[in-house]
Parts: sequence; structure tokens; C-alpha cells
Amino acid sequence: MENRHARYIEFVGAVLTGGSSRRMGSDKALLASVETGGVSLLGLAANALNVAGAREVVAIGRSDDSLSGQGLRVVPDRWEGEGPLGGIVTAMEAFDGSGLTHVVVLACDFIAPSAISIQMLMDAATEEPEHLVVPVVNGQYEWLHACWPLSLRQQVLSAFNRGVRAPRDLASEVPVRQVNGIDPESTRDVDTPDDLPWTVPDGN
Repeated sequence: MENRHARYIEFVGAVLTGGSSRRMGSDKALLASVETGGVSLLGLAANALNVAGAREVVAIGRSDDSLSGQGLRVVPDRWEGEGPLGGIVTAMEAFDGSGLTHVVVLACDFIAPSAISIQMLMDAATEEPEHLVVPVVNGQYEWLHACWPLSLRQQVLSAFNRGVRAPRDLASEVPVRQVNGIDPESTRDVDTPDDLPWTVPDGN
């Protein structure tokens, strides 16, 4: 892949792993198959972020050690079980003071995350660095595949403290830059075994 990331701002990556996976019946972050080369969904997201040029990638997850074998620094979600926005704030706080300005946050349940899609976010963030950058795919905003300026941390935390739990509810509070043309497969997520393009191995 052509190295394009030198032309835009440096960033870090975070993969949210705090969901309960009730409908899947097993931990989505750790799902893997022959088709993924034995790499977990968490690993696929981390690999895409790394290839796109992330300075570091962390897993925002539970306080237990279930992710310890994934080769990533695990940052416990400060508000475990309270929805994705708390995980996003945790990711932003994890890099506060790092000297970097943006974090790309992905959910852990994308089956084909793409470095090219992430690079498209960063191209937009370079043009409008104070905007939350979100892809729009088939008319839907993909809030859990977005680039967050760390400068918005206090606004996002304030909204969380007021009871906001879904990133989409921030749309009227922070500047948003939408990105069109991203490959829909790169934001295709899975919630149940029927959503998977492969069979979940026994014991997974």
C-alpha cells in the first residue's frame, strides 16, 4: 500500500471493546476464524489503524485481563458498561498530554476494517482539524468509526456528565465533518452469529 500518511496530521488509535456481546453469545472482540487468518476482530481493527499510520493503538476495555493476549495496551474504560461515549472519553483522556491531537476510535466488531477508510478520515481531519470526522455510509453516520480531536475532550466529557451516552447525540454540540465515499464493507459490523461471513469455531 502506498504510504500516504506522511501528508496528514499524526494520530493515535483506540478500539472499543466494552460491549456485552449478548446477542453474539461470545466476546466479539476476540472472534477469529480461518478466514481472518486466526486474527481476532480486535486485531483486525488494530492492524488497520497501524497500517493507516497510527502512532499507537490501544484497546479500551474491561478491568479484567481477557484482552491481555492481544498484544495491545489495554486502558480500562472509566465508565465500563455505560455505553460507547464513556469509552471514547476514556480514549481521549488516555492520550491527553501525548503531544498528538487526534484519536481515531473504532468499534471492535467491524469485519473488514480498512486502512484506506481511516486515511480518508485523516485527510478530512487535516483539512478541518477541530471537527469530529465521521463517515456517512448508505445515508447513516458511522459514529463508531470516527476521528476525534482531543481538543473536544472537555465538551464530550461535559455531555457525558449530563447523561449523554450515544455519540450521535453530540451532533448538535460539536462541529462535525462528514466523509462520503468510504467502502461500506469497512464499516460493516456484526451483532449476531448470523451477521458473520464465517462459522464461529467451537469454543470461541
